[in-house]
Amino acid sequence: MLQNAFNILSLSGEAVLCTRGSVIQYANSAACALLGDSCVGRTVREIFGDELNGVQSSGFITDFALGAKRCTARFSKLDKGYLIFLSHERTDPAVMNDPMLFSMRSSLMNMGIVTESMRLAAEKRGDAVLLRDAASLTQCYFRLMRQVENAGFVLELMEGENALNLCALDLGGLCSGAAEALAPFFPQVTIDTVIECTKKIVVDPTLVKLMLSNLLENCMMHADCAYIRLRLSETPSRVMLSVSDDGCGIPYEQLHKTFDRYRYGFDAHQMGRGPGLGLSVARGVAQLHGGTLLLESRPGKGTSVRVTLSKSLPPRGMLREAGSELFTTHDLLIGFADCLPPEAFSERFLD
Repeated sequence: MLQNAFNILSLSGEAVLCTRGSVIQYANSAACALLGDSCVGRTVREIFGDELNGVQSSGFITDFALGAKRCTARFSKLDKGYLIFLSHERTDPAVMNDPMLFSMRSSLMNMGIVTESMRLAAEKRGDAVLLRDAASLTQCYFRLMRQVENAGFVLELMEGENALNLCALDLGGLCSGAAEALAPFFPQVTIDTVIECTKKIVVDPTLVKLMLSNLLENCMMHADCAYIRLRLSETPSRVMLSVSDDGCGIPYEQLHKTFDRYRYGFDAHQMGRGPGLGLSVARGVAQLHGGTLLLESRPGKGTSVRVTLSKSLPPRGMLREAGSELFTTHDLLIGFADCLPPEAFSERFLD
């Protein structure tokens, strides 16, 4: 049976590996061109690292480093091993550019000023209709702010211009703070935290907060879940953050689209769910911190995203301690603008 599979895979132009147990038994010519002819006989761990430990689903997707390039690997269960499909990360032309982002930020600044004036005038007049309109416009403002923030990060990542501002951060405190801050806005969702790593880690706090916001917002927006677990653990060389939900999951045939920028969720009933940058941002933040992102999902049972961050990033100069990196109201309004209720953008939370 396996030999028949090998014969079929040899005709594929896509790079494919076949494993039995944890050892690569077959690689077609496209896979050998990527990994070298000696890849057959090597273990999965040698090529993809320790991040695959504990994966339970029959199909999942992860990224890995191949020299100076980044690649994506899609795993599909086969007998007592996996079929692994390899591809380089997409290098699509940037939809955004710096002048466009500058123009959008300038327009958003003016929009924010006018909206605030409109809200204050509505409060003074006691105009309930105008207050409701101001809240709706404010939500649009924060949604656009989030999209510009994500698009700006992806553009810098594509152009190799991301600069890390490293600090010593209590990542466990950040996770616990995020769960606590979100609870009043999403009472229908239980958010648990399991913190097994209490030491501070050297990271860029702003980018890590951006990553965490996108992962949690994906759960709230797409998963239709009732339970989310944030777990922080560590190995001697890495910290691992996993965000798991009990939601609808992602069909295996759609896994290969999850990292595609500006592509995810554009059928008619999902058009309002954002431009599909969240996982690209999370993966980019992980890569900048010497780590990876692995996504496994089981339809009807939920999705788990596992991010690793290196514990050995070299600080430049004197390393400062991060301040109180808790999620402020402003952070919540930007990071979760697509899924917060309209009342979150009223004067109660903005004042």
